[in-house]
Order: sequence, then structure tokens, then C-alpha cells
Amino acid sequence: MLNIDIDTGGTMTDGLVSGGGQVFSVKVETTPHDVTIAFMEVLEAARERVGAATLRDLLDDVALIRWSSTITSNVLAQKTGPRLGLLVSAGHEDDLYTTPEEAATVVDVLVPRANITGISADADDDEVRKAVKGLFDNGIRRINISLQGAFEDNSAERKIVAMIDTQYPDHYLGSIPALPASEILLRPDDSTRTFVSLINSYVHPSLATTLYRAEETLKQQHSWRGNVLVGHINGGVARIGKTTAFDTIESGPLFGTHACAHQASVAGDAKVLAIDVGGTTAKVSAVDGGRVVDRQEGDLFGIPVRTNLPLLRSIALGGGSVARVADGKVTLGPDSMGAAPGPACYGLGGRHATTTDAFVLLGYLAPDAFLDGRRVLDVAAAAEAIERTVGTPLGLSAEEAAQKIVDTAYDMVAQLARETAAEMGWDPADTAVYAFGGNGPLFGTGVASLLGASTVRLFGFGHVLSAFGSAISDVVHVYESAVNSADAARAAAAKLADEAGRDLAGEGFDADAAVLSWEVRYADGTRTTSDGSVDGAVNGGTPNLVRLTARFVLPSIESAVAPATSGDSGERGGIATRSHSSAAGSTVAGPALVDGGSFTWLVGPGWSLDVDGNGDGVASKGANR
Repeated sequence: MLNIDIDTGGTMTDGLVSGGGQVFSVKVETTPHDVTIAFMEVLEAARERVGAATLRDLLDDVALIRWSSTITSNVLAQKTGPRLGLLVSAGHEDDLYTTPEEAATVVDVLVPRANITGISADADDDEVRKAVKGLFDNGIRRINISLQGAFEDNSAERKIVAMIDTQYPDHYLGSIPALPASEILLRPDDSTRTFVSLINSYVHPSLATTLYRAEETLKQQHSWRGNVLVGHINGGVARIGKTTAFDTIESGPLFGTHACAHQASVAGDAKVLAIDVGGTTAKVSAVDGGRVVDRQEGDLFGIPVRTNLPLLRSIALGGGSVARVADGKVTLGPDSMGAAPGPACYGLGGRHATTTDAFVLLGYLAPDAFLDGRRVLDVAAAAEAIERTVGTPLGLSAEEAAQKIVDTAYDMVAQLARETAAEMGWDPADTAVYAFGGNGPLFGTGVASLLGASTVRLFGFGHVLSAFGSAISDVVHVYESAVNSADAARAAAAKLADEAGRDLAGEGFDADAAVLSWEVRYADGTRTTSDGSVDGAVNGGTPNLVRLTARFVLPSIESAVAPATSGDSGERGGIATRSHSSAAGSTVAGPALVDGGSFTWLVGPGWSLDVDGNGDGVASKGANR
């Protein structure tokens, strides 16, 4: 049986197929107007690769499909969500239980101030009905209810939802649901609960429409009997019906980080800066001791949330980022040419110079090997766009301007990595740089040189590493309960375990085979953990939160050597390089390009690269070898 893992990014959609003694990757261009098209194109590419006559024949041999994406992230970043309404406790319409500055990150951003209504603590049905009708009259599409103190007691929120459901049944209300914030996030921080609820409602419609359409297409048109499992921000997957939109934010990029954590455990790298550069964004995350680093406080696209979030910094920089000249300097982004029309070298009508155009002109990308040779890149078009938009304004040749673009891109990612290291309290020079994503391997040694780091790891499946992270993921559900004593913690733990069992059984998984891990948090800010029983995590302090992580282990990707391809020596563009294969056991001295068929690694001057038996590479800096 086969497992298929799909990761939808802003520019490319990646697939990784494993099972039956084979592992291979496929890559197609993302279709932003309907990402389910690219989803199906990945499956069609897999069908062709395995030689199945029809897609149904392929799916008959597919046990698992796991899907991660940037769908919700893109909605949040581009502010394309629906019109929301919000009910809060009277007196907090402007501050949303926090400072006006923090409230401003969502007010008139995710929810118009005119659509925020306060209700009194002892509001009767008439007051609530009047508030709800006012929101409906403003044309809202979803209602959020977030009342002060609902962490301890959410009965008032649930009562309002029940009243709305009765007053406006489905046949009248249609697609305008009422959502209690306390059921989206059970945390004592009223402002974070409000923000998370708004984020969830804002991104939910796009995600739900996409996920259900994809699953229904597989089931109804191709008679697939399985279920699409959706990637979560915690590094696990779950059935669509057990997934909130907030669960999926940044799930695609973070699966790449989880893959780096797996690789760091194998390699023994204690401090890792994971650099993911795709077509639209660049992201840097941290792995410490083989574990993805998370924080109790963070932000999502500028919105502060005080809940468990992986440390992930991002900027609008990728292969499609538009290059311009401002005040005598090269700038990149934040706008991107995406997959269509794409960079000038795509030959699809794009006239702006981009990072990819610079890479092509400098010879860092083989024009005839892009997307496994399915598209031949137009070097002349890249040169014309770069010279016109960057070279002429700066008085440089096209090649010199291309180098300026690449240098600017490296500087931007290096600064992002420095900020990430600073948050960790690390010296960047003491870290190993893991470079992945469609463009990450072209940045690895260049960025590491700027950081002073001496080790860069590259991966045979690095161009689809987020899909690889999905392929080693399990079903994961997280549950939380507020408590105020050790006895309450134990009682709550029993209820959470029962809930986890029901959820897993409802998804078709053996609840008795699940692995349970417990975390207890205390009023003094400390926390303890235990596997198997909550008793091991309960100490003499006063607990205020019990957290259960229930994991059902899924089949994981099989080990396989990345396919090697032949290379040739020569000069590409502005620097002299030698093009080599990614054959296991080979050693390459930079400057050089290593061609792996569907990917290219750039080994910078002063670096040397060794390729191991799995087709992964480790680059070391000159004298530090």
C-alpha cells in the first residue's frame, strides 16, 4: 500500500509517495484560484509515475493521504476572510481584554469596530437578540462570542449560542454560524481566546471549502474509501471533522521544521536554524536538542497570541519576489509573481525581475531542468528584465545586477536567522543551518557564510521537506482543561482521556493503541510532564491547567536513497562552477552545483560537500572541516 503526503505552498504543491519499496517526489505549480486542482494534479502525477491505468486504480492502493498547506496562512496574510461579528462583555468593545495597541491588531483588520458589540454580564434574551440582530443587519457572515471569564465557566457563551440557534435555525441563518471562543481555545487569557477565535472564524471558510471538496472528489468521483488527514500546527494530522481552521495555520512550513528535528536527532546537531525558502516566503525556525522550539507567547502575522506556538519567523521573500531599485539599493518583495505569470524566465508574460531570474542568469539553476524538465527557462528574458529594472537604474550589467539581487536575498534571510538565534540566546556561528524548500538549497551556504556558521545540511528530499515531515507524522489531538487542585487535575485528566478515546474511535483509529502524554501547568508558571499517567505530572504545587496529547502512530516513510543523476562540468552564467551528481558517497568542493534531478544544491566558494548513503549532504566551511 502507498502513503501520499501533499504540501500546498504559495507557488508550488509538493507530493511525496512512499510504500511498496519505493519513495519518490512530485512537484506541480499551485493553482491559487482553487488549490484542489493542484492537489489532484499531484495524484495524477503519482498515477503516471507508478503506471496505474486510472486514478481509481492508484487510489485502490493508497492507504493514507495527508495534506498540509498554507491555505489559512495566506488568507490571514492577505486579509481575504469573511465579514465577522463579535460579542464581548460590555466595556471591552475597544480593548478586547488587553491594551488598545494589541486590540488594534484585529480591530478593523479581522473584525470592523462597528461589528463589535458589548453585552452586560446579566444580559437577558432581549438584549442578546437586539445585539445579534444589529450584527446581522451589518452583513456579518460569522458571529464570535467571547465573554470575560469564560475559561472558568463558559455557560453564558453556550447559552447565547443556543439562543441564536433557536432564534435563527439553519434554514434561516444559512452559513452564518455562532461560535463560542471557549470551544476554540481553552485558556485563561481572555484576549488570546478572543484573538484565536477571530482568526479561526476568519480563515475557516476557505479551508473548509477546500478540504471537503478534495475529499468529496476522491470519494464520489474515484470511489476512494479512505479519509484525507489534515496537517496541524502541532506537527500531527487529524480527520477533517476533528480539525479547526486555527489548527492548520502554518502547518505546511512547520512540517518542514519537524522533519529537521527528526534529522537533527539522527545527526546529533544540538542547535539548528531551519531555513525554508519557497516561491513566496522565507521562514526560519529553531530546533533545540532534536525538538521543535515553541513559545508560550508569539504572534501570527502580527496578532499576539499567548498559547503554544512554534518559534517561526517569516518574511515575504522567495523565488518569485519582485526586484526593484529604491534609493540606489536593490529591494525584494513583498509582492511576488507567484506561479502565474511567474518570473520573467517562465515565459508566461511576467516582465518583473525576480530572485529566480537572478539565479537563472547566474547559472544557479539549469534552464532545462526546472520542474524535472517540464518547463525550459528563458535566460534571455531573465537578463532583459534584470537589466531593465535593476541594471540600468544602477549602471550595472545584467549579471552584476543579478548578483546584487542574490546578495540582497541572502542578507534578508541571514538577518531573519540572526533574529531567530537572538530569541533563542544562540550565537548563529554555533548553529547548524538546515536549508530546504524549493529555493532553500540555493541559500544554504551563502546565508551560513554571513552567519559565520560552519555546517549546512541539505536533503535529497529537501525540495519537498514539508511533505517529508508530513510523511513521518502521526494522528495527534491535544486537549486542555482548567483546574485548581491536584484532585481536580486527576478528575479532569480522566475526562480528557475519555474524550480522546471517543475522538480517535470516531475517526476509525484504535483508541487503545494511542500514546498519551500529559503536561500540568502551575500557578507559579512551572510545568511538569509525564507519559502514560497524569499522576507523574502532578506535584505539590497548585495546578491551573491539564494538557493531554493523544498520539496514534501511523505508517511512516520508508528509508530510501535519493536518485542520483549525472552531471557535467562547465561554466554557467557569472561564476565558474562544476555540476556534479548527487551520488551517494561523493565529495564536492565549491563553488559547485549538485544536480539531483528535481533539485539543485549550491555549494559556495570555500565550502566542501559530502553526500551520504541516503542522498543527503553536509557542507562544511573550509578550515573547519
